[in-house]
Amino acid sequence: MSPPEKAGGPHLTGTAALVRVMADTAYRSLFLASTAMMASQWMQRIALGWIMWELTGSTTWLGLLASAELLPGLFFGPLGGVLADRMNRKQIVLVCQTAALLISVATGLVVFLGLSAPLLLMALTAAGGIVAALQESARTLLLRDATPRDCLPTGMSMTAISVNVTRFLGPALAGPLVIWPGPASIFWINAAVSLVMIATVLSLRKLHAASAAPAQREPFLRQLWTGLNAASSHSVVTPVLLIFAATAFLVRPVYELMPAFADRLFGGNVQDYSYLIMGVGAGAVIGAVIVTLNAPARPAMMFFWSSLAACLSLVAFSATPGILSATLAATILGFFMCISAATSQLVMVLDTDEAVSGRVLSLWGALMRGAPALGALATGAVLDGMGYRLPLALSGLIAALLTGAAIFLFTRRPGARPGAA
Repeated sequence: MSPPEKAGGPHLTGTAALVRVMADTAYRSLFLASTAMMASQWMQRIALGWIMWELTGSTTWLGLLASAELLPGLFFGPLGGVLADRMNRKQIVLVCQTAALLISVATGLVVFLGLSAPLLLMALTAAGGIVAALQESARTLLLRDATPRDCLPTGMSMTAISVNVTRFLGPALAGPLVIWPGPASIFWINAAVSLVMIATVLSLRKLHAASAAPAQREPFLRQLWTGLNAASSHSVVTPVLLIFAATAFLVRPVYELMPAFADRLFGGNVQDYSYLIMGVGAGAVIGAVIVTLNAPARPAMMFFWSSLAACLSLVAFSATPGILSATLAATILGFFMCISAATSQLVMVLDTDEAVSGRVLSLWGALMRGAPALGALATGAVLDGMGYRLPLALSGLIAALLTGAAIFLFTRRPGARPGAA
């Protein structure tokens, strides 16, 4: 089967496609609910990070907290990808959102009652990470199923952008709420959004494609192996995944460890922390607008160049002398990180065969969650022992060298430059 954007007749583009997509009731309602859900998840992560920092004052504990949420994605992400390719995607999302609702309520009660403890927070965070990893592929492909077929590239571009904007905009919204009315409020918001997502999925009646893949009866392990093979032997997907993993490990941990940077680098408090994450969020929004208005004909190249710029932005962030310059650097970093992440996901969805798209997308999701967790764990331990600025700069430089080498090799391999790239 061909990649989904190449199947069927011609597609609408530009403003006409955008209007057509957002006029579709199923896509519009699911898109808005899904965007709110992802933003609330990132808001919850910021609240948990600040609570852990107040409890421990340790970057190692921040790294452990990030690992508790993100590392489950390394196993449960691919598992969720296989499930998305062989089961009803609506049912997967409903079950996972119900579990997420219960976890948010439990965490909110723990924080509100003053029962927070590092190990308890890690356990609740790990449970939420498992649920998020299991549903990620099903939710993304459910959005694809709800997209009008003649607007598929536009619909999936919007989906990819929303995933990555909320990674930065959600924390920016969380910053003021951490100050007032307090971290517990964020967990109540997350629970309410889960209810909205459940109601939205239940209301879906007519989709533009079936919500389950046809090859449901293949053995589970064979399906998993087929997805791994498809991702590791593709001339575009494979190099994009490799560089995405490298930058996620070396660059993305700056976000998970931002509470420590606000405190130790700039001697700030929660207000300075909120400035930094709002700066990243503002940059991400600007990046999303750029990608939306200038949909790349070759998303892989936009991914590589934006990744290189993000690496260099991290080096600049490590050298900033005060909170104002750091906020500016964080804005630039958020801008390029958003473009990099959005275009990488776009490659996963649009450049793979539809029959294995859930599994390939789940590998991207596993890297998105697992690589920053491992990076935060390693970086947190290094920062506690070696200081803050030099390790950040070295991480950015190493990632920049790897990305630059990938650009050199990618642009000189004819087989790695198909028109869809």
